[in-house]
Amino acid sequence: MPGTRPVDKLGFQPNLGRSTGALLSVIEKGRPVEPISQLPELIQAFEDTISSEQQERRRINSLVNVVERYCTGVSDEFLNQFETGSQKYTRHLLHADAEDRFSLLALVWKPGQGTPIHDHPSWGVLGVLRGRMRFTNYAPDEVDGQRCLIPVETFIGTAGSVGTVYPPAMDLHRMDNCSEDEVAVTLHAYGLLVKEFHIYSPETAEKREATSTFDTILEGAMP
Repeated sequence: MPGTRPVDKLGFQPNLGRSTGALLSVIEKGRPVEPISQLPELIQAFEDTISSEQQERRRINSLVNVVERYCTGVSDEFLNQFETGSQKYTRHLLHADAEDRFSLLALVWKPGQGTPIHDHPSWGVLGVLRGRMRFTNYAPDEVDGQRCLIPVETFIGTAGSVGTVYPPAMDLHRMDNCSEDEVAVTLHAYGLLVKEFHIYSPETAEKREATSTFDTILEGAMP
């Protein structure tokens, strides 16, 4: 994902393989990695990393590496089981940790489908498993005396791209499938099972509470 970021920007931050101060999840690009192909392996890698790394920023950095390995190894057969939605993108729960240390979701997007501007109650690591996604970050502003949210930067992610959200400093964003003809699939890992979050109006910056729902829950996903 191309682009540079001042440290005061809000929202999704891509892993560019170099430290900029704002990006918490940096690994050396071009380094050979062992792919993770199976969901149980991915879950185990998350459990091992969260258990062994107590410092949160280093933990997120390590989890980016885990998600990159899964982006490399995940099979088409696994991704093809998740259906698209006619009206909006679909959300599929893959795993909810029994101790609520993390959760894993797959989201499926038809061309043009996207989210409103939203925030998160915890850190997140996002990976593009298939297709092409656009991530747009927003920041508060004021126009003619009216509070609003303005887009401050946009990143395009293709299969294998990984980034982070880290509230409150790096959180407000929206994402959409910017392809004209290709379904996209993304992996979302959060530091808990997200039940509530906020959706924002770009015109007024007002927020309202929203509740997370799932189109499917993978067998065994819930503790």
